This record gives sequence, structure tokens and C-alpha cells, in this order.
Amino acid sequence: MREKRLFFVLFLAISLTVSCQSDPQAQLLKKAYQSQSTELFYKFFDNWSEEVKSNEGEAQNPYVAEAHKVFAAFYQPQQIIARDIDCHVLYDEKPYFIVQGSLWKILQAETILYLQEEIDSLMIVRIRRMYPDDTVEQQDWIKYVRDNHPKLCYESSDAIRQFELIATTILDSAVEFRPPVHFQGKKVVYLTKKYEKMLNSFLGKRHIAFSEENIMQPAKSKGESLSKHRFFNQAALIFYGHWGGYWQFETYPKANQIIFNPEMNRAVVMFRYVYEGGEAVLEKRNGEWVVVNSRFTWIE
Repeated sequence: MREKRLFFVLFLAISLTVSCQSDPQAQLLKKAYQSQSTELFYKFFDNWSEEVKSNEGEAQNPYVAEAHKVFAAFYQPQQIIARDIDCHVLYDEKPYFIVQGSLWKILQAETILYLQEEIDSLMIVRIRRMYPDDTVEQQDWIKYVRDNHPKLCYESSDAIRQFELIATTILDSAVEFRPPVHFQGKKVVYLTKKYEKMLNSFLGKRHIAFSEENIMQPAKSKGESLSKHRFFNQAALIFYGHWGGYWQFETYPKANQIIFNPEMNRAVVMFRYVYEGGEAVLEKRNGEWVVVNSRFTWIE
């Protein structure tokens, strides 16, 4: 039985590899690299751009439809430069943007607040519910809120105090998500599963392991993978995965989750930017989504 399973896994892996290699686009990518031809490489991207289009019109429910609009307002790769990233090459220099082709989750929160006075008021109300009498504990917690101005956290976590949490429910998940975004002088391609497999097969995974050279060093490509990485960056900037063994193809920022309030006039985008990330709050004003607050909250 074990031998049969092993044979099946090997057969599947070989089939996927052959499938990728026989694709005309995969052949074009290989030929472009072997000949070091920028012209052929750009042709690969142009074909990709024509093959995969936005799917905004195919949204299955109003949450997905609105999430497309939120993303389009949020997504500005040329306006964000993250902290502490070794490669500060600007996206301005790249002719192609690789935009995500899926969204992990769309959620609804009880409320979405971004003004500090709104957040403080909510937390104080919750504290008074927890300590209904005018006790020392109540006053200590209220003083803590006013002195420290904690941030709200969506979904529960044991590390965060109860009154700082905003409960959420999942509206949709694993969404095929290709929002219509446009940039002057750029062409957009969407990272579908097909192209992700193709690029992984082309680039390989040869790398220097995380912290191998020094304790703060992220994993990075080496050998033939590094050579292909440098060639690829002529058209679109990509990064090797921080922990090693994977690639980060999307032109950042990448939205992982979009959270709406019940009225769907405020939204939070949980995003990644290379090796760090954060959240952006958007508000709907005169029918258009506008970013009103954005901050980095974590780093790998």
C-alpha cells in the first residue's frame, strides 16, 4: 500500500512538471532566459497579461464585489516603501506588476473604528460592562486605556485583553480575486495557480538558508536560482521567501484579508509587504473607497 502511494505521488509530481514544461508560455520563458532575451521575456509577460483578465464581473456575492473595489482603492505599489527590507528597489523601475489572484478571507466585524477617540470610547464602555461598579479595577483599566491608547484587534487572541477585541465572522474564503487595477506605463498580470506553478518550476529553490550567514539574514536564492531571479527582476520585482523554500511573486502590498463593518461603509485590509505587514482602514465617501489610516504592525 505504501509503495502504491509513493508511486502515485511520484507520478503526480512528474505529470505536473511535464505539464508545466509543455506549456507554450513555459517554453517561451525558458527560451527567453537561455538566450537572455528581454524581448522574449516581455513577450511572455504580454501573453500572460492577455490570457488572464480581471474577474470583477464574476463576483458571486456583494461582499466579493465590494472587496474588489476596496482593493483597487488600497493597492498603490509605487507609494509604499516598507521598513528594514534589504532590497529597496522601487517598483517605478519595473514595467510589469504581478497582482495577486486570490484572497484568503473576507470577513465582517461588529464594528470598524480608526479614530482614537472612537476606540477609547468603545474600550471604556466594555470595561464598565466588565466592572459595572465604580471599583478600583474599573478606574485602573480606564486610566490604562486613556494613557496607552491600545489598538483594536480583529478576531480573538489569548495574548490580547478581551476589551480590545472586535469579533468577526467569515463571509467568504479562498476567493478567486482579480481586481481591476491600472497604472500608467505598467502592465498588470494576475498570479493564478497555473502561473505560480510555472514560475516555481522555472526558478527552482536553491537558496542560502535563513540565518546561515548571520542571525538576521533572511533566506535568499543562490546558484542557478539566483541567476534566474536576477533575470526575472528585469521585468517584475520578486522576492525569495524569508524562511526559505518558497518564492514571493506578488507586487506588494498583498491583501490577505478584507474586513467590512455591517454597513459596508468601512473596511480593514490586512496586508503583507515583503517581510512585514499591517493594516489599512478605508471608508466609503460619496460612493468611493478612500484610505484613511494605514500602519505596519508586524515584521518577520
